[in-house]
Amino acid sequence: MKNIAKTISISAALLTTIVFATGAHAANGSAGKTSKSDVSLNGMSADAVDYAGSVNPQQGSNGNSSGFASDFALYGSKQGWTSIAAFGSKADNGVAISTSKLGTSLTFTFDKTDGRHGSWTVANNDLKNNVKLDLVFAMHTGGGSSAWLFDDEVLGAGSKTSGSWTLNALNPGGKLSDYSSLTIFARDLGKTAFQVPTTPVPEPESYAMLLAGLGLIGFMSRRRKGEHDTFRC
Repeated sequence: MKNIAKTISISAALLTTIVFATGAHAANGSAGKTSKSDVSLNGMSADAVDYAGSVNPQQGSNGNSSGFASDFALYGSKQGWTSIAAFGSKADNGVAISTSKLGTSLTFTFDKTDGRHGSWTVANNDLKNNVKLDLVFAMHTGGGSSAWLFDDEVLGAGSKTSGSWTLNALNPGGKLSDYSSLTIFARDLGKTAFQVPTTPVPEPESYAMLLAGLGLIGFMSRRRKGEHDTFRC
C-alpha cells in the first residue's frame, strides 16, 4: 500500500508540474516560427535571433538586455549592451530617433505597415568616419520579446541603411503577436576614417608615352589624307 501511495503521490506531483509548466508557457507566449530572416538590414538577415518570455527590453533606465545578453555573448564580446533608441507602442510612419550614445551620431527610423510587418533605417550622421558596431533589434510583444543580432554591422560615413521586420512570435493565446515596442541596443562601436578615392597622378614616363601616341596618331592621319588626295579626280 505504501508503494502504491508513493507512486500515486509522485504521479500527482508530475502532473502538477506539467500543468504548471504548460500554464507558465501559455502565460509567457513563445517564439513561434521566429527566424533570423524575419529582420533584415542592408538586404542581409540577422546573424542570430533569441526569444525570452516575460521580458520587456524597455524596462530600466538603460533598457533590459537580460533576454538575449548571455546568448549573444557567444559572438565574442564581453562589453555590455547600451539601449540607444526606444520606440513606444504608438510609433509609426517613419518616427525618427537620434542618439549620440557610444560616441557617434546615429539616427533610427521605425515604420509599420500593420502590427506584424514594417521597416526601419539606420543613418550614420558622421560624414568623416565609417562606423562598425553590434546592433540588436529587440521587439516586445504581449508575451515576451524577440531579439535579432547584427554582428559587426558597418555603416558608411554619411550613409543610410534600410531594413524590414516581421513578427512571428506567439501571444499567450497561441496566436501571432502584434508589435508592442522596439528597443535598439548597441555595443563594440569603432570608427575608421572615410577615405575619399583619389585619381592617381601619371608618372613622367606616362606623359612621354601619351605624347608619342598622339604624335603617331597625327602622323597616320596626315598620311591617310595624302593617299586619298592622290586618287582624287
